[in-house]
Amino acid sequence: MLKLSKSVEYAIFAIKYLNYNTEDRLVSTKEISESMKIPYDLLAKIMQRLVKNDIVSSIQGTKGGYYLTKPPGQINLTQIISAVDSEIRLTDCLFDNATEEDCSRIGACSLRSPLNNLQNKIIKLFNSTTLEEII
Repeated sequence: MLKLSKSVEYAIFAIKYLNYNTEDRLVSTKEISESMKIPYDLLAKIMQRLVKNDIVSSIQGTKGGYYLTKPPGQINLTQIISAVDSEIRLTDCLFDNATEEDCSRIGACSLRSPLNNLQNKIIKLFNSTTLEEII
């Protein structure tokens, strides 16, 4: 079953929190962690990945914290998944350069092409779904 990871879920909660709490201030990882009940260490890693992928920005220092780099309507679900998790793949054989180590049936699978088509539809849906729609 296709399921978003906890990291993606926590990233969405963090972005939601930033969206509603950073109009005139910066927000710390600790504040988000405590308010949204997200494990601090995991959230710190997620926030670093969001910064690296230009979804949020940070300012260091005692009065530092995080803020969104763009409105939630300009951030899509694919960007979040790619930033904190990995590529969207329904099965192991749909990764780029998949080999028989990924799936022993890769050379003669009758499901690979239809699943690839389904995966492409899901990616299009995630590309067109903004965080504004979710939060």
